[in-house]
Amino acid sequence: MLEWEARVEKTVSLLLPLDLPLPDANLVIRSSDRVNFRVHKSVLAVASPFFGALRLDRPSDSESIEGLPVVQLPEGAELLNSLVSMLYPVRPVIPSSYEKVLYLLAACQKYDMVQVQSAIRAEVNHGTFPGPEKNEAFRAYAIASDKGLIPEMENAARLTLDHPMTFGEIGEELRLFKGSALRDLVRFRRACRNNFASCCMSFLEVDAPGPSSIWVGCPSATRPESNKADLPKWLRRVFPCHMPSPFTHPLPEPSSVCARYLTAIQAHDCTFCLGVYAKKGSSFGAQLERRLKQARDKVRVPPSFAFRNI
Repeated sequence: MLEWEARVEKTVSLLLPLDLPLPDANLVIRSSDRVNFRVHKSVLAVASPFFGALRLDRPSDSESIEGLPVVQLPEGAELLNSLVSMLYPVRPVIPSSYEKVLYLLAACQKYDMVQVQSAIRAEVNHGTFPGPEKNEAFRAYAIASDKGLIPEMENAARLTLDHPMTFGEIGEELRLFKGSALRDLVRFRRACRNNFASCCMSFLEVDAPGPSSIWVGCPSATRPESNKADLPKWLRRVFPCHMPSPFTHPLPEPSSVCARYLTAIQAHDCTFCLGVYAKKGSSFGAQLERRLKQARDKVRVPPSFAFRNI
């Protein structure tokens, strides 16, 4: 029995099976908690090569209900209720949490229901099914990693970037991490942090065609020891000299760096810099946010697969 199903049995009443008018149903699938669903063999076969290849005929002495063969499945009734609703032209039974969506997607993957899995992901994107919340990022990552749900795994890994990765932050979710999942998430976060730091450093390059070369010329930015032009101090303060640890701190948001840029230029009383800002300041800010976002998102391969052979 799946983890969340065990908890559901103890806390809430299970949903009733779908009340569909299926007088010609020719198969019963039974949940782990012994709830029966009357379905059509052909519908299951079209949705799932797994069921299509399964010999569903049963000997006469095997269990049957009103002459219909019974197939026992390890999933609970609440999950099967949602899954079956995705197979028929009825309103889908919506899971009550993103965690349950993950287990539903895992069941689709297990039974090779590719189109149903795609439809569920579309419902999540449209907001019909629950989507991931930032405060459940570590839990969602651990479950998606364990179930091999690659898109959900990558998305959850990115959500963890908004939180420190400490034992206190992860809390009880730590027990859900299996195999190399925790190590892979550490490497993922470190790679994202390094990309972000490298991008910040690129904005501290003085020479063209660096994006910050437009600010060279500020009267207060000349290096006295060499009489060479330098970037103004207000711009250098926008970017942290040392990126914080990817484990004790969340990764900075590109928008927060851009906010510091706007605050700094507005507080800088310099005719030259204000003139540059009037002509090119908006495009510089847009480029800054775009490039930082690209750097933050550069590590795109799910960590368990990206680092498995390192």
